[in-house]
Amino acid sequence: MSKETLKVGHVIEVRGASIVGELEATVDDLYRTHKSRKYTIGQVGSVIKIESGDTLVFGVVTSLRMVEEDGSASGLISSAKWLEIDILGQGSRTGFGETQFIFERGISTYPLPGQAIYLATIDELHRIYAKPDKPTIQVGRVSQARGLPVHLLIDELLGRHFAVLGTTGSGKSCAVALLLQSILTQYEYGHIILLDPHNEYPAAFPSKAIFTDPTKLKLPYWLLNFEESVSLFVGSTEHTATSQTNILKNAILYARRSFPENKLKQYSITVDTPVPYDIDDVIKHIEENTPSQASKQDSYLKILAKIKTLQDDKRFDFMIVPEAKDDLADIISSFLRIPVKKKPLNIIDLSGVPSDVLDVVISVLCRMVFDFSLWNPNRNQMPLLLICEEAHRYIPKSEDVAFKNSRAALARIAKEGRKYGVGLALISQRPSELSESVLSQCNTIVALRMSNEQDQNYVKRALPENVKSLVDALPALRTKEAIVVGEGATVPVRLLFDDLPKDRMPRSADIPFADSWKTDGSTDEHVKKAIQQWRSQNRSVVVREQTNEVEE
Repeated sequence: MSKETLKVGHVIEVRGASIVGELEATVDDLYRTHKSRKYTIGQVGSVIKIESGDTLVFGVVTSLRMVEEDGSASGLISSAKWLEIDILGQGSRTGFGETQFIFERGISTYPLPGQAIYLATIDELHRIYAKPDKPTIQVGRVSQARGLPVHLLIDELLGRHFAVLGTTGSGKSCAVALLLQSILTQYEYGHIILLDPHNEYPAAFPSKAIFTDPTKLKLPYWLLNFEESVSLFVGSTEHTATSQTNILKNAILYARRSFPENKLKQYSITVDTPVPYDIDDVIKHIEENTPSQASKQDSYLKILAKIKTLQDDKRFDFMIVPEAKDDLADIISSFLRIPVKKKPLNIIDLSGVPSDVLDVVISVLCRMVFDFSLWNPNRNQMPLLLICEEAHRYIPKSEDVAFKNSRAALARIAKEGRKYGVGLALISQRPSELSESVLSQCNTIVALRMSNEQDQNYVKRALPENVKSLVDALPALRTKEAIVVGEGATVPVRLLFDDLPKDRMPRSADIPFADSWKTDGSTDEHVKKAIQQWRSQNRSVVVREQTNEVEE
């Protein structure tokens, strides 16, 4: 009789990845009690079970609907309640006990119409969502059964790329911080680079991260490859003059080969070889090769003028260094946290980087990650994870030239990074503006609340066929609640992320108008201080004071 309590319906239709069932006419309540535990009936997201011999088929309820049936013989019209069910996987019995089965994703034996549908018990759910026999992190609880922890597979999550998608206020930044904190708690010798365009994350990692703002960032111009150099010294336009690119190419090649400390043979040095060169040698080469005829000087003079402008602009001090020296090993070591030195995370604050070189900066950083792993014979000992916050800004769907270099660098990581130990994480509030080819390489999707229909449809296209119906629940998710699908999750799951301590939350909350406008906390000194920072373009002081406010 106990088992019959759990029976709620029967199968009426079987499709490739889904099942349609009909609720029993006797179901007139939302709950059933089994072994002193209350179970909900017919709730979207609840797990059901269908017994088919020695095989148990498990599925998730994705929708309910009322269907009117015409009883032509009696002349009466009756109503039936139908369940739409997505198949989760199957369990193969190993005994007669309730939990004596081995669960696996996918299905080999389909149920037949007429077979009974049962509610899955809490013990069976424990078996389905059991911690796998692989390295994992725990990040939250199953939404429909709060006592069940959710474990994500580390190697599959990081090595095969993942994306965290959700609208503003859905808990996206907290989810990213929680994922990273869970990883770093267990794996303290990681190598993680986080591109942070809004400086949200320093407060979340006070002891396990270094914070690199433009005042500490060091990306000397000689690190740029030729395409990035063209963007910097000529400019990114649809119709970059071929004459200017040729002039710059010859000058950079000359300067690289002329640098006295280079130990490579000259003929082996190309315009892209990451060896230092002196910007004065570039200027010298261009000046010496400028034609005497005024009508032919325009392309040469434009490059010289752009270099002069960059040298005089203090915003570019992190890139236009006064003295070139071969410190690539130091730059790589600090940037990639090798050795870790108890700080495995490098948070790079991009909020103060001039917008006209942001594409070049991101391109160099991402390319450095990939190229180092590509040429590193010990890459198996130091896999890298690159996290891109607000990824839609610099991996846009559109093919314009604004972020051509960074899009190309990240697309290469997405397509080839897995082979060389480079993991990629995309964080975005507007997935529909993301490059579709890059997002398609993310084998795990963490989708939080998403109300925009265009974003929902975009995410739906990125999901496997058997879980696309889960997207319908995205607008109804609570804050910090998410649907996780893909290789990083043992089974598709709707979870509620664990709470973060207040002092470990990212600085992404909205500024409180109601509280701030109750008192007059503004003074003339605040205005003067803001103007001083504005004029000096010094973001580090602003960031530090904001971080201190959060910590207090």
